[in-house]
Amino acid sequence: MNYFSRVLLALLFFVSADNVVAQNDSVMRAHFINVGQGAAALLEFPCGVVMIDAGAQDDEYEAKLMDYLARFFKRRKDLNNTIDLVMVTHPHVDHNQALMQLAQTYRVDRYIDNGMRTGSGKANQKWLQDNAAGADILYENITFEKVTKNGSKKGLTDSIIDPINCPTGNPAIVMYSGQFINQPDDWSKTAFGNANNHSLVVKVTFGKSSLLFTGDLETEGIETLLGYYSGTKALDADVLLVGHHGAKNATTEDYLHTVTPNIAIISCGPWDYGKNEGSGFNTYSYGHPRISTLNMLGNYIPGRRSEAITVQAAEGARDFRPYTVDKKIYATPWDDHIVVRADLKGKYTVTTTD
Repeated sequence: MNYFSRVLLALLFFVSADNVVAQNDSVMRAHFINVGQGAAALLEFPCGVVMIDAGAQDDEYEAKLMDYLARFFKRRKDLNNTIDLVMVTHPHVDHNQALMQLAQTYRVDRYIDNGMRTGSGKANQKWLQDNAAGADILYENITFEKVTKNGSKKGLTDSIIDPINCPTGNPAIVMYSGQFINQPDDWSKTAFGNANNHSLVVKVTFGKSSLLFTGDLETEGIETLLGYYSGTKALDADVLLVGHHGAKNATTEDYLHTVTPNIAIISCGPWDYGKNEGSGFNTYSYGHPRISTLNMLGNYIPGRRSEAITVQAAEGARDFRPYTVDKKIYATPWDDHIVVRADLKGKYTVTTTD
């Protein structure tokens, strides 16, 4: 065996097959992880990952989230247990319950939130805000005023918001909203005090593919964004993570007309979670997802699932009934973990584990 053959053999031994595939795979995969009544999405790129929210319904679902991530990083050894960016849309526990465990288990290079220090998830949010510098984590908080400085309608991006730079597929990650420091004129005091309306709004574009995340943004926040970005393509996206777990107050006709989604994902808990507990912070009491939301999505989404399914959906709080879904609407209580594969040409494939 000559010298060059020995060098080639050594390289093949050193670089695992997983690494070769990962570094040459010009696709992104959006993993919508089943965390029950909560939200957690892992965006996988050829050379890195971004986590949007790290919520969970309870300790059991938090453990399931961590198990999913453990299996993911076992497959993607080339990423060295590193998350390039974690962003939390707003400080509610169903969106950040696993935040502390995540930061203590994996190397997190960057962290973004809306800067708030109140809400049901304030302990986790404040902990990472206060400890980011000591853990060598770059931290940035996003406000609507920062995003729209000088009347800009281009959104906000920088090396913290968009740390991914893959030679075989480089995404664009752009913020379009965050915490409102100043109360909009047409908002009530209640709307301004609702942390959901201060959710981060982020769009991820990968070639001709696009995904939109709006946290738990409610009607007032949606109307403000629609008005501000009117006449632009800022909020237009192919894949939509449906706001506020499919609640009736986070999806409107004008909103869907602007976004024009082809695929909708809903992250929420099993329909009967909390059924025997009385009113409380659970899927049954909230009535997620609402039939009214599903009907609107069905009117705007053109494509159909490979097979129609009949699920339990809510007419109102604590009022569920069978509902048939045939459009490309996917939800964690029906489909378990959902992975959307997107390539640079705007072609999508959806797989589920149910």
